[in-house]
Amino acid sequence: MLAVYFGVNTTYSLIGLGLILLLALVLGIQAHRERILGGNEELLGMSGEVTQASDSRGRAYALVRSEIWRVHCAQPLSIGDTITVQAAPGLTLEVVRSGVGSTTQNEGKS
Repeated sequence: MLAVYFGVNTTYSLIGLGLILLLALVLGIQAHRERILGGNEELLGMSGEVTQASDSRGRAYALVRSEIWRVHCAQPLSIGDTITVQAAPGLTLEVVRSGVGSTTQNEGKS
């Protein structure tokens, strides 16, 4: 019916345009479903190693993803402890201690 009203060439053009729009829609949906590849959101769940022990307020520094980050933990942290990132609200990461490093274990045996 479109061919009668618009002509054959116009109908093929409209079908082609519709297919291109459908392809763009599918690619757009797939782009939103992909995993986050950058930013602080990627840090959640990553592990790291403490490079500077925590102070009285629970602040320390740790190596996460080959970068030194300021971290905060409710538990005291020592150099070499393994941590896991729980939240990244800004430039300070909220972490929990997931293991005790070799430096701390050796100090305890002396």
